[in-house]
Amino acid sequence: MLAAPPSWVWIVTGFLLFRLFDISKPWPINWVDRYVGGGLGIMLDDLLAGLLAALCLQMLAWWML
Repeated sequence: MLAAPPSWVWIVTGFLLFRLFDISKPWPINWVDRYVGGGLGIMLDDLLAGLLAALCLQMLAWWML
């Protein structure tokens, strides 16, 4: 969220994108969730969801601003 534009709308959007990717588990997140076990798999799952959300948020900010 450090790279997000300074507004509550962007912060909430980033959080919602993270939750969407964390719950739906698209391809790279799904693979990590299946094949990496234990706490490391849980942490990598969240890290990938956050990176994917940050990428989408940056693309959205670039397109909107």
